[in-house]
Amino acid sequence: MIYWKEEMIILNVCPPGTFVYHVRFGDTLWSLAARYHTTVEDLLNLNPGIDPDQLFVGQSLCLPLIIDDIDAIDEIDEVLDLNNLIRLLWQQHIIWTRLVIQDFIFASPELDFAIKRLLQNPVDFANLLEPFYGTDFSEAFRQLLTDHLVIALELVKAAKANDTQKFEVENRRWFENADALARLLADNNPFWDYNTWQEMLYQHLELVKNEATFFLNHQFEEGVALFDDMQQQAMAMSDLMLEGIMRQFPEDFEE
Repeated sequence: MIYWKEEMIILNVCPPGTFVYHVRFGDTLWSLAARYHTTVEDLLNLNPGIDPDQLFVGQSLCLPLIIDDIDAIDEIDEVLDLNNLIRLLWQQHIIWTRLVIQDFIFASPELDFAIKRLLQNPVDFANLLEPFYGTDFSEAFRQLLTDHLVIALELVKAAKANDTQKFEVENRRWFENADALARLLADNNPFWDYNTWQEMLYQHLELVKNEATFFLNHQFEEGVALFDDMQQQAMAMSDLMLEGIMRQFPEDFEE
């Protein structure tokens, strides 16, 4: 998992056949190993003393050069394609959630169309996950993610109506749904930790509630600033999902 860390970058001198790489947001040792046609073990040997679970943005690593290796390029393409698709789906998840909340609160005529588009997101996730985990898993994930979105709208309806009792009921259901999603993921991938996914999903729920609150209170400047945090958090969930798939199915990303 990536951590932000403010510190002076110290120049690394890497051995022949390698180069200095500065860690970017979303990088993990597993994704870097796949991208540069090597192994995590080799990267640890090249970079003694690093913590493989706590890379930070700007950190200097020694990585192997890739020279005329078409197979490696093909594998990089596979990783990048999956990475881009997962990130796209999580970004669409928060964007269409935001638009539906906004449309409902301000009674936009596009609301029904926005809801329909939002509910395509769980279907798209299921289509992404099905080749790795099969139909039963992907359908269970689709249903839970759909419930997550439906409950979110019910929460916003209750908040707008000042219905405290209904809000508390739906809020409890929402967090129970997050627990079920975290459990489904953890039960099907040994590299997807239940507590980590639960924490990620809880953060997502709190951000969405704050977003709705800002709209309801006409705090538009705060809402725009919050969306930057939501995008970063969605990227973190994307990276966690990608890392788990790559570690569980390394044969899909290696020759």
